[in-house]
Amino acid sequence: MIAPTDILHLAPYVLAGASDFAGSNNIHPVGAAAVAIASIVMLLVKRPYAPIVLLALASVIPSSQRIVIAGADFNFVRFLVLIGLIRHMARGELSWIRWNAIDTCMVLGAIARTVCGPISRGAVADLVGAIGSNFELVGAYFILRCSIRNLDEVRQLARSAAFLCILVAPFFLLERQTGRNLFSVFGGIPEITNVREGKIRCRGAFSHAILAGCFFVAWIPIWIPLLLGGPARDRRMAIIGFIGALLVVFACASSTPVVSLLLAFAVWTAFPARAHLRSMYLAAIAGGVVLHFLMTKPIWHLIARIDLVGGSTGIHRYRLIDAAIRRFGEWWMLGTPSTAHWGWGLYDVTNQFVIEAIRGGVWALLAICAVFIFSYASVGAELRRLAVERFRAMRGGARRAYDQLTRDELLVYGIGAAMCAQMAVFLAVSYFGQTVVIWQFFMALSASLRQWTRDPAMVRSFERERTAPTPPTSWPPRRRSRLDVEPLPVLRGGGS
Repeated sequence: MIAPTDILHLAPYVLAGASDFAGSNNIHPVGAAAVAIASIVMLLVKRPYAPIVLLALASVIPSSQRIVIAGADFNFVRFLVLIGLIRHMARGELSWIRWNAIDTCMVLGAIARTVCGPISRGAVADLVGAIGSNFELVGAYFILRCSIRNLDEVRQLARSAAFLCILVAPFFLLERQTGRNLFSVFGGIPEITNVREGKIRCRGAFSHAILAGCFFVAWIPIWIPLLLGGPARDRRMAIIGFIGALLVVFACASSTPVVSLLLAFAVWTAFPARAHLRSMYLAAIAGGVVLHFLMTKPIWHLIARIDLVGGSTGIHRYRLIDAAIRRFGEWWMLGTPSTAHWGWGLYDVTNQFVIEAIRGGVWALLAICAVFIFSYASVGAELRRLAVERFRAMRGGARRAYDQLTRDELLVYGIGAAMCAQMAVFLAVSYFGQTVVIWQFFMALSASLRQWTRDPAMVRSFERERTAPTPPTSWPPRRRSRLDVEPLPVLRGGGS
């Protein structure tokens, strides 16, 4: 039997992470005005800006704000997702999508969560809730999937996200200074900010401080390419985004966003060796296996030792993963109604992989793991293609194409780094409420990248630049750039 307090921790099971307001209207005048403006903007704005409208609403309106229409429960993010889908269908923009493996994994995962969870719990209300929450996930995914169609639009969205981040950061600083959350007027957010070991844990409009930090720090791997290889405007926006994200992470006082930040920088240190990413993946897996057998405890016990800001609950996360592995036979087919009986405090499922397993069985778990695998494969394939194009541009003396290809390499690598950071975050937190939008964005971005890589009609053509007159002899530069590596081995013996 699950206690009422457990339901709050099992928020991902419920409609949108705000169980106190599920099934009832909760509309603040400011929230109503915000969603009305966002809906109008969503219908009128140019296609590449549609995702930022959704992200902006998710950043400032808690998921407790909702409206019930004919018995259907819509939080405001879900309502905007519906408006966005109507806009894309009316304009025929969904037809741009060419189905690929990541799309399949996303849909199969949603089906598994919709079918398995309600069956394991045996309640019709759970089926209605599962349909609603997965509609929000799938809808947000396809809004983002059909809106961003090339790397230039990814840069444009990254600049907009940086501007959004610096606008939201002052609310977190004010909350840290006063100890009161202005977003509490919307409901579902406590007015007095939580304090842990003397540190105020600000959350803004989000359900938890960890979720708030993860939402904004997720953009840092995408801002790094703007800082390293973009024009002056991109560098300025990247710096603005960095400042905003770091202020939010500081105000949240949580280890998980800090670990995500450090991992993003660690992944970027491997950029000069990007031609050997596959070997690095295999070495990391082999190293993990060896370490697992050399340690006295399982390798996932390492998460229990992470505590960067004090008061972290890494031991809880370790026990949760360990219990999920030991109880595989309980959840693999249809998931499980509750994890409260797994151990003390384990009703609080702070792991996205585990929450997928208990909501959709092994099928949903395999789907999310496959998303990461296909995403990394797409990044690797695009990096190899760009390396070939850059090598040919250098051989042909096309400086403009060479510079553009270098910037594209940086951004594609940033997408892979962002997915890697998300994978690390998922070991320590499960997304719910409006935070799910950020995960859908990066998953959709990876699927679009896979489409660009596999569809020749969408691959950027540099024929004009390659046939341009040879530039002055001072280019290519005699000294190799820090961002350059040796051409891929397959190119060493061949020509252009």
